[in-house]
Amino acid sequence: MMRRLRMLLAACAVTAATVSPSFADKANNSLRWASVSSITAVDPYYNAHREAMIINGQLIWDTLVYRDPVSGEFKPLLAKSWKWLDDVTLQLSLRDDVKFHDGRAFSADDVVYTINYVVAPENKINVPSNVNWMKSAEKIDDHTVKIHLKAPFPPALEYLASLIAILPKDFFGPGGVAGAGGKVVGTGPYRLVKFTPGTSIEVELTGQYFKDSPKGQPTIKSIIYRMIPDQSTQMAELLSGGLDWIWYVPPDQAGRLAATGTAKVVPAETMRISYLAYNTREMAKPNPLRDPRVRQAIAHAVDRAKLVEYVISAGSSVVKAPCYRTQFGCRQDVAQYDYDPAKAKKLLAEAGIAPGTTLELVAYRNREWTESLAGYLDAVGIKTNITFLQYAAARERVVNNTAHLFLGDWGSYSINDVSAILNNFFTLGPDDMAQDKDVSGWLKAGAATVDTAVRKTNYDQAVARIAEQLYWFPLWVHPVVYAHAKDLEFQSFPDENPRFFLSRWK
Repeated sequence: MMRRLRMLLAACAVTAATVSPSFADKANNSLRWASVSSITAVDPYYNAHREAMIINGQLIWDTLVYRDPVSGEFKPLLAKSWKWLDDVTLQLSLRDDVKFHDGRAFSADDVVYTINYVVAPENKINVPSNVNWMKSAEKIDDHTVKIHLKAPFPPALEYLASLIAILPKDFFGPGGVAGAGGKVVGTGPYRLVKFTPGTSIEVELTGQYFKDSPKGQPTIKSIIYRMIPDQSTQMAELLSGGLDWIWYVPPDQAGRLAATGTAKVVPAETMRISYLAYNTREMAKPNPLRDPRVRQAIAHAVDRAKLVEYVISAGSSVVKAPCYRTQFGCRQDVAQYDYDPAKAKKLLAEAGIAPGTTLELVAYRNREWTESLAGYLDAVGIKTNITFLQYAAARERVVNNTAHLFLGDWGSYSINDVSAILNNFFTLGPDDMAQDKDVSGWLKAGAATVDTAVRKTNYDQAVARIAEQLYWFPLWVHPVVYAHAKDLEFQSFPDENPRFFLSRWK
């Protein structure tokens, strides 16, 4: 694979020397992009892949609320204002000047239909957890709705801004998903032109997008997505002018791609963080990690900065806390554990841990990262028995209490709230390797109110204790490498949602 990729890049580098930058689709004011995922349906709720949400949830359809990716501020989109009537009732006033692509006026009926459809269990949308915090939607008048929650859900606006695209009333029809055929219309800036299931999708500007949308007025006329499962083929097409934008370029090939001089290569960070989770529970076998000195020793044994620089790749950085830095509630002024192998050895000796003690390390994401981390532990006298599994099997080792260490990562579904990560792992559930009742209590209290001051107080305490007790050792943020035509203006954001409506040709 790598030999073939090097040959392709070399061949394309020769070709690129004779190809004008205008060979990109700038002349047609089109953007052609590719990824490895197939888009199987044109709707926002029956696709598992991020690529589908980029097309369906951002270009064809709109959400009620828009989250500014720079400021983090929530801005009106289909809803012009909103207010909490109580902790479980959100009232929204809707715009009265928005139309679907077929000319029909947008109204409260569309919001009520969408929400009541996606929350119904029998409709089996792809990711129920994105919507199951809502109980129902109620029409007050043509441009006012209430969303009723099952329980307080503080990140409601985050979800409404990123995951709840509003469909036209009766979009699915009596035939369920199949009933959507022939009436794919949204309120977004782009309309569907052509769709080949699993292969490609093309959208173009409607020319009627409402003028004061916080998304602005996109300038690229058409956007074409192709599913290309082979990354080397993607890179070759980018260099030869057949594509304008790709992502998840293998870090070890990013330099070669940049060296051609044809493409702009941009390493960037994401919201996904890696962490080393310590099992502090009693186990059937001896568990040295119940002693905090052993947990501290492991942290002091690892040079995260060097791993980021030489192993993880550009676009990454060291993580200070057990969450992503911009998430609400993710305080950064918590206990830190700098690289200090001498201190690590001293702590192990104080804890009575003999050199050569072996711990079970389970991982699933990246073998090189895992082995590099284990090498640091070996240097201070801790041996690791590495078991590399698929995620589901690796998680079973956590749930079944048979792993000492778990090298995991979490992207929080791009939700900028600490509840999207910590409440999954520290509320006494099956994934909780700490089982700390205080931490669980603070996290649950923070998730039980929309009062931001109360939430912050509780999350501050939870994050601080997780760091002090070292239940997780935060490692690094995951990078993603983008590559695109040099004349394309593109800005990346940590949530891994490329906003093509903000891009333009120079």
